[in-house]
Amino acid sequence: MTLPGAPGDPLVELQLLRLRQLVLVLALAMLAIGLTQAFRMPLTILAVIGAGIGLLGLALWLQERGRLDLAMLVVLSSCTAVATAIIVLGAGLRDAMLLAYPGILMLAAMTVSSRPLIGLGVLMLLVLGVLTWTELAGLYRPEPVPLSPWSFVNRVVILFVTALVARSVALDLQAAVRRAEAESQRAKDSALRLAFLVQHDALTGLPNRLLVQDRFLQAQARARRDRAALAVLVIDLDDFRRVNDSLGHGVGDAVLQRMAERLRTMAADTDTVGRLGADEFVIVSAEAADADGLAAYAQRVLDGLAEPFERDGLRIACGSSIGIACYPHDGDSFEILLNRAEAALARAKADGRGAYRFADPAVDKDVGEHLRIVAELRAGLDRGEFALHYQPIVGLADGEVRGVEALVRWHHPERGLVQPGAFIPLAERSGLIHLIGAWALAEAALQLRRWEARGLPLLAVSVNVSPLQLVQGDLEGAVRRALDGAAVPPSRLVLELTESSLVGDVEPLRARVARLRALGVGLAIDDFGTGYSNLGYLQRFDVQSLKIDRRFVRGLANGAQGEAIVGAIVQLATSLGIRSVAEGVESEAEMLRLRTLGCVAGQGHWWSDAMPADGFERWYQQRHPAPASC
Repeated sequence: MTLPGAPGDPLVELQLLRLRQLVLVLALAMLAIGLTQAFRMPLTILAVIGAGIGLLGLALWLQERGRLDLAMLVVLSSCTAVATAIIVLGAGLRDAMLLAYPGILMLAAMTVSSRPLIGLGVLMLLVLGVLTWTELAGLYRPEPVPLSPWSFVNRVVILFVTALVARSVALDLQAAVRRAEAESQRAKDSALRLAFLVQHDALTGLPNRLLVQDRFLQAQARARRDRAALAVLVIDLDDFRRVNDSLGHGVGDAVLQRMAERLRTMAADTDTVGRLGADEFVIVSAEAADADGLAAYAQRVLDGLAEPFERDGLRIACGSSIGIACYPHDGDSFEILLNRAEAALARAKADGRGAYRFADPAVDKDVGEHLRIVAELRAGLDRGEFALHYQPIVGLADGEVRGVEALVRWHHPERGLVQPGAFIPLAERSGLIHLIGAWALAEAALQLRRWEARGLPLLAVSVNVSPLQLVQGDLEGAVRRALDGAAVPPSRLVLELTESSLVGDVEPLRARVARLRALGVGLAIDDFGTGYSNLGYLQRFDVQSLKIDRRFVRGLANGAQGEAIVGAIVQLATSLGIRSVAEGVESEAEMLRLRTLGCVAGQGHWWSDAMPADGFERWYQQRHPAPASC
């Protein structure tokens, strides 16, 4: 009963209960002895018994105030004092009360520290020693107590109390042992859980990179011994970002768990399947003996992961791409093979996704550079290194500025100003085009409002849209957020689409374009005439502008043939009620000829190259000076 604890602690509550029970039993035992021997015992012994019962009451009082250790010392002291008084005033060394001493010492050994226990033991030895010496010396002559039924009762009471105390202590010890065993088991379970978490992914339960590397080393040792091959396959989910962003992280986690489960099912028993992080998994496999076997294995994984599944009434499909590196051909360490597999994975994604590629050191050198640029692109977005430059679109008939085209520029801290052609293809391959495109839409809309606040009219702004944004991304949501964020009328925003983005599965494309048009934004076909120009898609999609590619504008200098091509495009647009806009106009002669052919508007060096927002503002104000005030 000396274990520490706080109120409400089960152990403390048990100690308090046991102390109350012990005090009650001892008080009853003293009372029973006193009552049964009241007519035979001297008044002094009865007084001692009464004092003992009073001390037990004091112990209860101390216990109620949380002084558990002191209360227990009072109990032991009162019992020892009462027993000693009865022995000394009674039959001495022949008194039955001597049976209480072992019980008191046993109780002390179980409940208090060693110092009080030793003190009680020394006191009892002194009492016994003094009684023995004084009786032998004739100085102390206790009165012999004749045997009687009451002697039997006294001994029964003493033995009963001793047995009851021993049993109570034993039960407490058993309970303590059970609690200790339970705590020990919980500690073992916690240690096992911690060891599992250190080596496994918490979401999927798959081995993490640390454990996968350890398993690879074991598999490598076997492969080296058996002169066998070993493959590292890195799998990345192609559409996971779209699922996570559009359906939420809860669904995203469910997708990762489902994909992990499928990989476990498809992998061989000797394979190790792990999660490297985010939406990237790895398989270490020794099953396929050659490239054909690995190719078949990788294709089975691609097909298995691509199968749709149901989640909360939604039908979700998430494709994947795989990069493969082999030991010992592509490297002899886990890190080298992992890097080679990731480079091959980057090629699989660049080639259209949903495919597998084997490591090829000669090709993957460029992939490594591409990966660095992609990392810099992502960091550039976070650091605000991107900006929009604006090129005016001018009406050919009246020279009025009809709008601007917003063009993305990257102000790289080391490479300087990077043109779109150098980074847009990589952004499309990596999926960053969706973030860059959404940023461009929002920034262009906000810039219209800034110009308006500085006295410019509310112009129209054209923003280029990647085919991937139209097909894979949440373009509709990005447009809506841009318009809402800047409070710009939808008619002021024009989305420029390439011809290739409108070629494919017609019905889904038509539905996407219809939703965009329902928002009220305009649509323009960029670089018209360089791709899949035909009347079919112009009739299917509600397009407002055709932008004539600069190559055809250059062709005006070639005489009748060049003029015939541009004239045909202009007539086509006019007949369909679509505005024609010429790109790359660099001279007055080109501008005049385009106007003669009926082209509505143009843009190019003849008016101005693309310029930063403040540059365009100065250019516009110089072209349209404010009227002088009277």
